[in-house]
Amino acid sequence: MLITIVALTISSTSFTQNRYDWRTNIDQVIHETDSLSLKSQRTFYLNKILRKDEPLKETWYYTVHNNNIIVFEVRYRIDSLEYTETYYMNRNRLICMELYETDFLSYYEDEIKHGEVFFFDHDMLIQYVTVGNGLTDMSFRDPQYEPLRRFYKRYIELQKNILSLATN
Repeated sequence: MLITIVALTISSTSFTQNRYDWRTNIDQVIHETDSLSLKSQRTFYLNKILRKDEPLKETWYYTVHNNNIIVFEVRYRIDSLEYTETYYMNRNRLICMELYETDFLSYYEDEIKHGEVFFFDHDMLIQYVTVGNGLTDMSFRDPQYEPLRRFYKRYIELQKNILSLATN
């Protein structure tokens, strides 16, 4: 009986160590992506019109590795709030999406009013984390599909602008 218990304990420990840990994998990809971004990030700006003819300047950052976009970020400011959208990709699929709302020029550089982080595997939401105060304009009512819609809209916008920058 004791031998059976020891054998079961050893086999379950081995299985646990060898299982696919999605979060460790995503964290590793994000770490590698951030390292590459420090070396080869590109930037462009888009001027848009917000409500009531109010100008909006978006700053776009993106990193390409092996001819694939691996991360892109969009930053913009509305009134006294700064918004940051970051999209991490692996094999041309979204794996992590971060949305943050901070006070513009706040005393504390990393003071987050509200934030949301989404982890995906093959376009399926695996985990959804929120930080800060309640729902804001950036918050999603349907965290399974609305973040993906925003991602694809932004991704198409990025690809169009990369093409137009290449032809100029």
